[in-house]
Amino acid sequence: MASLNSTETGKNVANDMNTGGVVTGDIVNSSALSDAEHQACLQQIEQTIVIFQDEFHAQGDVFRGDEFQVFVPNPKDALRCAVLLRLTLMKCVKGADARVSVGIGKYQQIETQLRKTAKGEAFQLSGRALKGMDEERLKMSLPETVDVNLNKDLLIHDLLVRHLDSIITGLSEKQAEVLFPRLLYPELTQDALSAQTGIHRRSLASRLQRANASLILDTLDALETTLIRSMS
Repeated sequence: MASLNSTETGKNVANDMNTGGVVTGDIVNSSALSDAEHQACLQQIEQTIVIFQDEFHAQGDVFRGDEFQVFVPNPKDALRCAVLLRLTLMKCVKGADARVSVGIGKYQQIETQLRKTAKGEAFQLSGRALKGMDEERLKMSLPETVDVNLNKDLLIHDLLVRHLDSIITGLSEKQAEVLFPRLLYPELTQDALSAQTGIHRRSLASRLQRANASLILDTLDALETTLIRSMS
């Protein structure tokens, strides 16, 4: 299924409503990581945020040793960024993962130093949900102003997020390694992904199949479509 990254509808929602997405997260059981593993995780998150700047016009910070936050101006891209941040850690250090909370809503101020100046509903929803997370590692919070006629859609939306969380949590290090570029560049063919990653095409295809890559992509597309509809 084609990516929604270039969909003009999503861009209009973000621009007209001044609505954005915020991903707030922390490294799971960071105290159990060695110093070298912990440093590698932080460096990978920082590198991924740089990629997000180019691909999604996002900006982010890493702070407090194991926490991070990313502002995504187009709200429909926020969930994909959240999943990619988890994959970043999973492919970096065996057994590493993150809890990530996505908040969608209004934002009041975005400047270079994100954590010191950012304000608004999206940041509040994301931060509040992260604090309330228990066993889950992926959560998405929408504003109360979404169309009340879409309650059924939103229930399905929540169920799909839980489903996506379960799939991602069960991935291996090697599966995360191939899923990261697959989700970041969904338009690329497997030949192009093989050339980019240096992984033989047959091995790449096998890993993607075992990781349920098509199901993950379809679930993300469905969630992004529901989000666009709920906020239009």
